[in-house]
Amino acid sequence: MPRRTKRVVPAALLLAALLASAAAAGDAPPPAEGVAGAVIVARPGGDEVLGLADCLARALEGNDALLAERQRRRELDGQMNQALSTGLPTLDAVGTWSRNRDPSFALDSTFGGGDGGEIGTSPLDSLFAGLDFIPDADEIPAQTYWRTSLDLNWTLNPTKILGAVGAAGLGIRRQELVVQSKEFETAESVITAYHGVILAAEQVAASEAELANQAEFLAIMRMRHGLGLATGLDTLQAAVTVANLEPRVRLARQGLRTAGARLNAVMGLPPEQPVAVRNEQRIEHDALARDAALALALQRPDLEQMDVMTRLLRQNRRAQKADLLPYLSLFGSYGYVGRRFQDLDDKGHDFWSASVSLNVPLFDGMLTRGLVQESAAAIRRNEIETQGLERQVRVEVVDLLDNLEAARANLGAAELNMDRADELLATSKLRLREGMTDYLTVLESEASRAQARQNLIQARYDVLTLTASLKRAVGVSPLLPFTAVTGLVKEGDR
Repeated sequence: MPRRTKRVVPAALLLAALLASAAAAGDAPPPAEGVAGAVIVARPGGDEVLGLADCLARALEGNDALLAERQRRRELDGQMNQALSTGLPTLDAVGTWSRNRDPSFALDSTFGGGDGGEIGTSPLDSLFAGLDFIPDADEIPAQTYWRTSLDLNWTLNPTKILGAVGAAGLGIRRQELVVQSKEFETAESVITAYHGVILAAEQVAASEAELANQAEFLAIMRMRHGLGLATGLDTLQAAVTVANLEPRVRLARQGLRTAGARLNAVMGLPPEQPVAVRNEQRIEHDALARDAALALALQRPDLEQMDVMTRLLRQNRRAQKADLLPYLSLFGSYGYVGRRFQDLDDKGHDFWSASVSLNVPLFDGMLTRGLVQESAAAIRRNEIETQGLERQVRVEVVDLLDNLEAARANLGAAELNMDRADELLATSKLRLREGMTDYLTVLESEASRAQARQNLIQARYDVLTLTASLKRAVGVSPLLPFTAVTGLVKEGDR
């Protein structure tokens, strides 16, 4: 009898301790990471807190891939100027100094040169016999000439000019579409990285809560073992579970820091820079029209830029064919020439020349024909690649629609399961207070709730990221609501 009393008293004290612990657990606030609007510190050290719109604004200004595409757009401005140059004249200021000795005009006896040749036999020749007006070749001195001029060259080939300018303009338009497509991809990356930070933070909270539950379970098992109500094996199992959870918590915390580094990198910032975000999650439940989504996808920027590329290649072929067409060349020159530098400002020493040439290409070694054949093959290849890309786009959109539908269903099931887990935990705690169950059942309920919470976190992340991917796939900004896209939401669901 005394032995029984000895066990009952500690058991009563244990029950009182468990009730107090359960009451404290019931009053504890939820983890801050799971609260909408809460601040999540991914990498500590800073004071600024960013929302999703703030992250996107920084990415549009600093994302490396996007900045590179914008720089490529500026390069094409230079190519447009190069294309325009095919239709503009060139003007050169030329200044030359030369010194030469040219005796060639004195070497022919026909002109009375002093080369020992015979003099003609006409009466006039007989009258001037013995006279030599032109010196011998070796007696002609070297002379210096100064020349300055403005030289104008202008080749007029209208077909080539129009083809080159048209191709350059289409190149600029194509690059603008590439930049727009890259902006959508950047927005998708920002949304994925931003919600990745929230996902990692809530996984940390769930892991820490599970570790706290198991640590409490271990303490209870040790207490029960001391009272003779549990075996050493039970205590060892609880200790092993705690030891297995500790690395998981450390990995979850490291995952949060890595998620912050990824978000920094997407925004074009140093990965190690401090970053904190505000928990902002907006789920869209609108029913989507599949036919409208597929039709929109065929108008997205990367497909449109393929069509522009085809037109650009046609303009290039047009410019290449122009090399076999007749064209005009104009040349003009005006300047001064003299034997002294001072003569260059003397009106008496000015000169000018002008010429117009009609050039009719006859044969260029089949160079132009080869270039035109190459361009024709490139046009056909680009058309085939466009067809293939259209099929890939349709597959991508169909896959995203199916995945989003499944993710929404999973989210609904996870929310329902979370409600049930909350209800189970509340019932377990109530039964514990009434002495109708033991605390181990409460701990199991808390573990089930932690798993339900983790499933809910992942389901919400999947819906948010798939929503962003689908918007990008149909060619709209991932920040644009479904209801703002004409025809995308089914009638009656707006």
